[in-house]
Amino acid sequence: MLGSSSKNSGTKSVTLIARNTSVHGKVNFSGFLNIEGSVIGDISSDEGAKSEVAILEYGVVEGQVQAPRVIVNGRVNGDIYATDKLYIAAKAVVEGSVHYRLIEMEKGAQISGNMVHRSGPSKDSNPSSGISDAIDSGVNKVLANT
Repeated sequence: MLGSSSKNSGTKSVTLIARNTSVHGKVNFSGFLNIEGSVIGDISSDEGAKSEVAILEYGVVEGQVQAPRVIVNGRVNGDIYATDKLYIAAKAVVEGSVHYRLIEMEKGAQISGNMVHRSGPSKDSNPSSGISDAIDSGVNKVLANT
């Protein structure tokens, strides 16, 4: 039934900022945020949410990014705060400091800034989250979730 949320109340929402789309201002989200377009402003997930933001190959963010899990394969001009995992893919260009608990970085990725490790267990860590799978499956995963 249209508007019924009882069936999907336990699922995470997926938000896509598509290629050739530009968002200006602060973006606050929960669930999954996939960026193929551009965001001019800060991005943050809801407090305590098990959220993930993916800046895909053609995605551009001009501002701070803050979420438990962050995937970058595009361009970020600003600081990144990944309270759980940070995955920097081969085509990523980050101009700013990165703050992380766990990090994975592919050959070819670029970071122009400080790398700051934050120790301690994360309350929302999930060892089988498959953060690198998001890059491997690319746009197909994004479209399948929408």
